[in-house]
Amino acid sequence: MGRINGQKGSATVEFLGILPFVFLILLILWQFLTGVYAVIIAQSAANEAAKVYAITGKSIEALDAAQKIVGSAGGGIAYNGGGSGISGDGSYFTAKVGVHLDLFFLPDFIKRNMDEEDRVISFSRELRGRVIH
Repeated sequence: MGRINGQKGSATVEFLGILPFVFLILLILWQFLTGVYAVIIAQSAANEAAKVYAITGKSIEALDAAQKIVGSAGGGIAYNGGGSGISGDGSYFTAKVGVHLDLFFLPDFIKRNMDEEDRVISFSRELRGRVIH
């Protein structure tokens, strides 16, 4: 039996061994950055809803404006109508916009065995304002 001398292919073997972990870290980082983007979009949508409601006083128009902002974001970010709304007491109001963020890094075979609410991260952003009309 011949003896193996040197370490000619060891760097390739080590690289192939660490490659799955590098991909996993990149997927987690991508999901985190998408989450940050979703928070920015939700805040922007809440700002738009508050602006529209402050001017018009119509909650349907305000929430439609928020839905358009969230809908244009893409990237697994969706509008949550159940987590959105406008409530007020007198001339002050609170605009709340709910958002669903898809956990896209989970494989489909895992998602099939999960409940619908476990497949997404749901959160909302609120903004308090004053009606100016």
